[in-house]
Parts: sequence; C-alpha cells; structure tokens
Amino acid sequence: MAHCFIGRYDLTLDDKCRMRLPAKLRSAIGTGYVIIYGEGCLTVLPKEDFSVLNEKFSAIPFSDVAARRVVSLIMSSAVEPEEDAQGRFVLPLHARNHAGIAKNVVVAGAGPVIEIWSEEAYTLSRADSGSFEDKLGKLSAYGI
Repeated sequence: MAHCFIGRYDLTLDDKCRMRLPAKLRSAIGTGYVIIYGEGCLTVLPKEDFSVLNEKFSAIPFSDVAARRVVSLIMSSAVEPEEDAQGRFVLPLHARNHAGIAKNVVVAGAGPVIEIWSEEAYTLSRADSGSFEDKLGKLSAYGI
C-alpha cells in the first residue's frame, strides 16, 4: 500500500519529552511505525515499509563492511515507539540529539514518509536560496 503523507504540524514536546503524531497522519500510517535517523531530521516509516527496507538490508553481503556499518547505524538507531493511552510516545534522547530537537517540533508529511524536525532546522532547510521554479527543476531527472 502506497502512503501519501502531507501537511505541516507544529508541536511542542512536553516536560517528559513526549509527543504524538498528528491524528491525520497517525490514522493514515496504519498498524504501527518506526522512527529512523534522517538527513537533519527523523524519518517515520510505516512498519510494513520498514520491513521491506529490512528485507533489502538482508541482501547486503557481510563482506561489504562499509554497507553493513550503515545498516547497523540505521537499525541500532531505529525506534518503535510505545504509545500511551493518549497516543503520546517518548522521543528518545539519541533521536532528539540527532535531529537537534529541544522543545519545538515540526512534523511534516513528505510523501511516502513523515519527517520530525526541530523547528529551527526545518526553517533553515526551507530557507536555502533559489526560486521555487529552480527547486522544482531538481525533480525533472525523475520525470516530474
């Protein structure tokens, strides 16, 4: 099943470093999800998509040490959140540190995945120079 996550949601971690996925995203993600490190953010994958990724990782030979180290980084940092009755989960310290999250969070739908950003990093990532047309041009290599 192809997922399409859209929208931006501004949240704040509570005093126990808990957050919840916005209801629209949570209902669309299905039976569960996994959080992994992303580029400057955290990436949320539906559990079934994470399983597909894991199958691809299994095909990497142990003789490819560099690739196996990347797999180890991804898998050891992965979090399968345990939600409380209100749908909140603790965002672990290592994940917060990776994404530079202190308090304010932006949850962004990014097509097949959801991204969790610190508010500051999200703003900086969108502030790069260039017109919207120039940015769209980067998709042309993919026939878009």
